[in-house]
Amino acid sequence: MRPLLLSLDGALSDQKRFAVHARDLSAREVDATDLGPSLRLWTRPPALEALRQRLRRDASANGADLVFAGSGDFHHVTLVLLERALEQSTKPVTLLHFDNHPDWVKFENGVHCGSWMARAARLPGIARVISVGLCSADINRTRSGNADLSIVTDDLVEIYPFNAPDNIGSAATHFTLCGRAWPSIASLGESAFAEHLASRIATDELYITIDKDVLRPKDAVTNWDQGVARLDFLIALVECAAAKARLIGADIVGDWSPPRYGGLLSAAVKQGEALLDQPWRAPRPAHAACVNEAANIALLYALQEATA
Repeated sequence: MRPLLLSLDGALSDQKRFAVHARDLSAREVDATDLGPSLRLWTRPPALEALRQRLRRDASANGADLVFAGSGDFHHVTLVLLERALEQSTKPVTLLHFDNHPDWVKFENGVHCGSWMARAARLPGIARVISVGLCSADINRTRSGNADLSIVTDDLVEIYPFNAPDNIGSAATHFTLCGRAWPSIASLGESAFAEHLASRIATDELYITIDKDVLRPKDAVTNWDQGVARLDFLIALVECAAAKARLIGADIVGDWSPPRYGGLLSAAVKQGEALLDQPWRAPRPAHAACVNEAANIALLYALQEATA
């Protein structure tokens, strides 16, 4: 699987060692930094279409892509990347989603980094979404009023949090929602969960999307609140899943970058939203780049080997 470095925010430009490793694997590089501000956090259809056109122009039309795309503020570009992968597939595909957040909120006339998964679950060709590693309070039923729970009632998604949410009791071993229940990773144990995850992949083909905010702060530095997964555990799950089904594509977001938004009105709205939803304290940029570079190199080789 050939790496593709999609530059939307400059987050990868300070990761010189990662760039060398990626280029050694014949990485392609697509500069879309001019589109980044309008895409960041949420966007409207014209900006998404501009990204589609940029990828058609500057990236290969054939073959699986392993895309690194910068901040988790851009996780909704997975929709475009997933569409590209599905164009090369004639079989049902499982979407394996590693994230600290469910990314299922309702969002009209566009797409949000917190809404894209609900849309991806209904894309033609996607058989099931499996979301893994969530720790965010966004999955608590008390905060699900803005969630598109139709994907749960229509049996389009399975949700495996690291721990059962507090709202159903500290002794709970399962996350329960809309009459469905899934075991937490902690209740099964990491090795047993890896086996369980592989057993839930019922298709011959697989797409993996990773937001590094699923990782503990020691292993990633992001623009969002973070989970508790270790990098080696995430890689073990990727390897286990890829041994079960053919990987047709993957993307990775979750590198910290200073936010820049396009347009005065949208920038004001996005900044206000970020103040409500994201940590206020920015990390040291050099530290963020160093930590994220190490994770990106490890994930680069793990995903590359998964398709060897």
